[in-house]
Amino acid sequence: MSLVTALGEMLKSGKVTISVNNIDAVEVKAENKKINISALDKNFVKETLSAASNKKSNGILSQVNSARNNLSMLKDVAEELSDSGLTVTLSYKGDVVVTMGSEAKPKLSSILTGTKAIEINSPRKLVELGV
Repeated sequence: MSLVTALGEMLKSGKVTISVNNIDAVEVKAENKKINISALDKNFVKETLSAASNKKSNGILSQVNSARNNLSMLKDVAEELSDSGLTVTLSYKGDVVVTMGSEAKPKLSSILTGTKAIEINSPRKLVELGV
């Protein structure tokens, strides 16, 4: 069992708000094999994604390679979630932006992501978050 699956199985229900410098950045709610991550501060999300890719973008080629690596990692995680019957959603300003895991029902986004375990619910909000 992977770390993602184990974490999903352990989280039965609850809510946590993560703050940075006294500003609410992210709220995580878990219930019934579903985890919703609400981005409250888009700057925090952008900085976190930049740090996760472990590089500053030095041009378009660097950005494309970083996006490809991040998508590959997300695809693996989403497929593990789906196999385990778990769902993770990312929301921003009250709208679901991305659904990963067992409840993802992609239409055209499966062509972009290469998996049926990731659904892009709001491309506009995804771009707004800088993902």
